Amino acid sequence: MSTVFACEFPDHLWFDVERDVWILALENGFLRLGMTDPAQTRSGKVLHVRARAGKTQPIGKSLATIESGKWVGPFPAPVAGTVVKVNQAVLADPNLINRDPYGAGWLVEIQPENPDWHRPDLVLGEDVAPLYQSKLKEAGLTCMRCAPLDGEDDGSALP
Repeated sequence: MSTVFACEFPDHLWFDVERDVWILALENGFLRLGMTDPAQTRSGKVLHVRARAGKTQPIGKSLATIESGKWVGPFPAPVAGTVVKVNQAVLADPNLINRDPYGAGWLVEIQPENPDWHRPDLVLGEDVAPLYQSKLKEAGLTCMRCAPLDGEDDGSALP
């Protein structure tokens, strides 16, 4: 795992650095997608997620809408495809994105339009640190995660 300014980047994931989205290729050919650690930090505590299966989008268009205390905006497609699954746990507890962006906080699974979805600008986690080093330095961003309140495990979190 690479770490840049306290932001984590798992080696086995692919990253669309421009859009701050990660990609996990699943064995069934689908792609699981989520917000990167820097994206969840910039957003602040995520309050609401809207997404639905069946939505087909080209690269860069919105697969979901993310709402936080600071921001409402799109979750952009890093790869053209159709949403085949939405993470119901995130719909019920959007703050999972802040607490576990690369695990329980994934957003959607898509069927890529093209089985050969790799593009030259998608970077494997083990190679992404230099790109995020300059991006995060320019933005003055250091990552932080929301954590459960002391002694509580009810899904509530501090921003």
